Amino acid sequence: MINPLPLGTVLPKPFCAACGHDLSGAVTSASCPECGRPLVEVLVRERRLGGSYGKPTRRYTSKRRVLGLPLLSIALGPDSAGKMGHAKGYFAVGDIATGVFAFGGLARGVVAFGGVALGGVTFGGLSIGTCAAFGGGAIALLGSAVGGFAAGIVAAGGGAIGVIAQGGFAMGWLARGGAANGVHGWSSAGRGSSVPDAATQALFDQYAWLIGPSGAAPQIQYNLVWTGVIAVAVIVLALTPLLLARAKRDPVAEELNR
Repeated sequence: MINPLPLGTVLPKPFCAACGHDLSGAVTSASCPECGRPLVEVLVRERRLGGSYGKPTRRYTSKRRVLGLPLLSIALGPDSAGKMGHAKGYFAVGDIATGVFAFGGLARGVVAFGGVALGGVTFGGLSIGTCAAFGGGAIALLGSAVGGFAAGIVAAGGGAIGVIAQGGFAMGWLARGGAANGVHGWSSAGRGSSVPDAATQALFDQYAWLIGPSGAAPQIQYNLVWTGVIAVAVIVLALTPLLLARAKRDPVAEELNR
C-alpha cells in the first residue's frame, strides 16, 4: 500500500536524467522537450542529501564546434546510471572536465581550474601544470609555481623546491627564505640573516629581475607577477583559435542557413 503524502508537501523539482532539463510544467508531453527522450525513462527528481535536496544533473553540449570540440560542454551530477559527469569541450564544465579550458572537480586542459587541476596553466587545490601552477600544492614541470607548497623551475611558497626557490622553507640551486638549503642559499632564520658569499650575492643580484631585490627575505610577489604573466600568455594563445574562428564567420552564409 502506498501512503499518501501529507498535505502541503513540496516535491523536489523533476528533471531529465539524460540532459538535465527542468521538467517542471511538462504535464502534456510524453518526452523531454530538450532531448526528446521518453519521460518514463528519464524523469527523476532531485535526490535528498543530508536532509536537503541536492542539485540536479545537468548535461549540455553546444552544436558549434571549435578545433573539433563542442564550444561548450557541461556535465554536472550523476546520470541515470549513477556515473559522474565528464564534460569534453573547448570550454568544459563538469565533475570531470577535459578541454582547452576546463573547470571541474578534476580538470584537465590547456587552462584548468579545479580541486585537482592538470594541464598547461593550472589553478587548484592540487595544481600540476607544465608552464605555470597556482594552488595549495602547486607543481610546474617546466615553469613557475606558487602555492602553499610549490615545486618548479622557479618556485615560491610556504615550502618551495626548485632550481630557484624562495619561501618559508626553500631548497634549490639558488634558494632563500626562513630556512634556505641549496648550492647558493641565503637564510633569514635565527636572530639575523646569514651573510652569503660573493658568488651567491652576485647570483641574487643577477636574478633580481625575476625574484626581487637581493636579501635573505623572500619576495614572493615577484613570483606571483611572473607566474601571472606566463598564465596570461598561455590563456591568450588558448583563446586564439576561438577568435580566429569568429573572424572567419561568413554573415551571408549564416543568414542563408537560418
